[in-house]
Amino acid sequence: MTAVPSTTALRGRRRSEASRKAILDATYELLKAVGFHQMSIEGVASRAGVGKTTIYRWWSSKGVLAVDAFMEAVAPSIAFRETGSARADIERQMKNLAEAYRGRTGEILKEMIGFSQCDGEMREALFVGYLKPRREAAKAALQRGIDQGEFLPNLDLEALVDALYGPLVYRMLTGYYPIDNNFVNQTRRAVFEGIVRRDK
Repeated sequence: MTAVPSTTALRGRRRSEASRKAILDATYELLKAVGFHQMSIEGVASRAGVGKTTIYRWWSSKGVLAVDAFMEAVAPSIAFRETGSARADIERQMKNLAEAYRGRTGEILKEMIGFSQCDGEMREALFVGYLKPRREAAKAALQRGIDQGEFLPNLDLEALVDALYGPLVYRMLTGYYPIDNNFVNQTRRAVFEGIVRRDK
């Protein structure tokens, strides 16, 4: 899924694509290297070869910039594929997501979620830019399974997304239990057991 710049990122004069990419790449590299708390606009500007005013012209805050950079860097690796089986697509995507969440990606996301609780603009950017598109993609995959006859009709897609992905997010946020393949397999099997059509 291609990232869509946030509304705040579009303020000011039109960006050059090269500068935009340099800023987002530099931001994500700093997120990986030092984390959100230690990341600074000054550091991003220096690494990207632009001025701080350029960054602030296009992003209203460090938090909004971090969310955009995270979204653009991570989204392609956790996107849904569309094959002949929606169930297989969901299982593959959950495995990819779990792999991301138990590594540096998960650490960065956990930190940003924490900081966003005290920053309304960052929280909104995180929901609109990252969390909501992930939910919509998951619901679309489930709906495809219904339409193809893999899953039962009239399912509550919102509840199913929570049932499939809520446990992964919980373990990422708490860090007390692993997000290993066995856990992912047990979670998806428990959910699919209740929604797979057996009259085909």
